[in-house]
Amino acid sequence: MSKILSFFLIFFIFLISCNDSNLPKQSAFLRIEFPEPNYLFHNELNLPTDFYYNSNAAMIGLANDSQLSIDYSNMNLSIDLSFNNLNNQQRLENNLRDFLLILDTHSKKSNGVVMREYEDKNKRKFGKIFEMKGDVASPIQFYITDSLSNFMKGSLNLKFKSKYDSIFPSIQYVKNDIIVLFESLNWRSK
Repeated sequence: MSKILSFFLIFFIFLISCNDSNLPKQSAFLRIEFPEPNYLFHNELNLPTDFYYNSNAAMIGLANDSQLSIDYSNMNLSIDLSFNNLNNQQRLENNLRDFLLILDTHSKKSNGVVMREYEDKNKRKFGKIFEMKGDVASPIQFYITDSLSNFMKGSLNLKFKSKYDSIFPSIQYVKNDIIVLFESLNWRSK
C-alpha cells in the first residue's frame, strides 16, 4: 500500500511541477502591416518629369531643381532621385558610366543582383531596375532616360543598418512604388 501511495505522491508532484513556463517558446516573427497604396500625381514645376507616388506611405521633399527625395519615414527608407539634362550623346554615356560605378560599389557587397529592363518606345522611356540581395545600404538602384535630353537615376536607401531578411518586406513594398513611378513617368520640357 505504501508503494502505491508513494507512486501517486511522486506522480502528483510531477504533475504540479510541470507548467507552461518550462516549455520551450516558439519563435516570433515580425509582422509588418503596410498602408494600402494611394497614388497621387506629382508635377513639381521645376522638374523635367511628372509621375505618381504613394501618398499613404511617403512624403516628397525637393532638395533643388535636380534632386528629389521620397521619404518613407515609417519604414526608415527613402527613394532619392536626381535629374540630369542631356544635350549630347557624351552626356548620356557619362551619366550611364557614373550610374554603373555606383551600382558596382553596391553589387560587390551583395549576394546577387536581379535586373529588370523597362522600355516604352511610344513615350521614349528606357531604363533598368537593379535589386541587390543581401545586407547592402542601397538595395535598389535604377535609371530611366529618353536617350535624348533627360536622364533620371534613383536609389532606395536604408536610413539604418539592418539585416536583409528583416527589411525584405519593406523593400518589396517600395519596389512596387518604384515600378508605378516608372510606368507613370512622363517627360516634359522645362
